[in-house]
Amino acid sequence: MLKVSGTTCDYRIPLHKIALSEGERVARGNDRAVYFHPDYPDVLFKVLLDLSEMKLKGFRGHSLRMFPSTRMRAIFKEFECYIMVQTQVGKVQGDLPIPRKFGFVETDIGSASIVERIHDGTGVIGPNLLTMRDNGRFGPEHVPLLNDFAQRLLEWKVRTTDMNMLNVSYGIRMGRPQFVLVDGIGDNFAIPIRTWSERAMKRGHSSSFAKIARQFGLVWDPAAHRFLES
Repeated sequence: MLKVSGTTCDYRIPLHKIALSEGERVARGNDRAVYFHPDYPDVLFKVLLDLSEMKLKGFRGHSLRMFPSTRMRAIFKEFECYIMVQTQVGKVQGDLPIPRKFGFVETDIGSASIVERIHDGTGVIGPNLLTMRDNGRFGPEHVPLLNDFAQRLLEWKVRTTDMNMLNVSYGIRMGRPQFVLVDGIGDNFAIPIRTWSERAMKRGHSSSFAKIARQFGLVWDPAAHRFLES
């Protein structure tokens, strides 16, 4: 086990193959499942889903059956974005708006990427925006935090493909409450305009935030790049 020092804690990371098949699956995306391992409470493990667990319909389903390796593109783009974001260290203010990444590890269900675990300060995995809305846990005090999140995404130049309420989580990092984009990171479009153009990147952010705003009865102001209470 390796300990990587952070601002407020040490991230415990496995160096050898670990067993995840009996671990706790805490989330599932379109392509990957997310696991928690009690021996490494500071991080989560993302593993590609078996094709048998996926709905292989339409053009995407046909492509995955014919070319299953194309699923790796999203992972490549996610790490490409993370590397680009790291070039902003020392140039921008505010906390990193995406989880820290610690490479890969072998598991009994395939290779897993290791990512920072966003929690609520008590060790419980932080809720996403959808959960906060459905449970009535989103209040006026969270609007400034959403605006801070929107600004940090811009300043750190984070490219996104699928930013929605499932992919934005709330947690405590370095003693500060904040929102973090935990999935949908990177420009995974066939023509990567958001990678080439910061203007296109900003428009992509605005499009996603406008949809999120409607779910909370807020107004998204694209000119000011911020949420407003209606």
